[in-house]
Amino acid sequence: MAKINISKPRRRRKYKTPEEAREARREYQRRYYLAHKEKAKEYQRLYNLTHKKKQKAGVKGANGVEYVRERYKQTVNTHDLMHAPVEKTLRLLNDIIKGERFFTM
Repeated sequence: MAKINISKPRRRRKYKTPEEAREARREYQRRYYLAHKEKAKEYQRLYNLTHKKKQKAGVKGANGVEYVRERYKQTVNTHDLMHAPVEKTLRLLNDIIKGERFFTM
């Protein structure tokens, strides 16, 4: 019995050289961009209307927030008290009692 060989039809290459392929891709992307430019601008406009930019400290302009850094840590927790040297722990406890610093668990 003879062996039947069924092969897939070979695909011919669209472009002879990689330069031709690159040029065709570049041209396709340019046409796509020009065709969809207005739609993309409209989408971006609607997105900017519905999403607010995050405000950043130290930035001038509409997104800027006035921010002054604290000179030292205002809130003290149990870990800070337990692991600090004795003199510093006493100073921290005095500040907490005076109301100059806050204490959190």
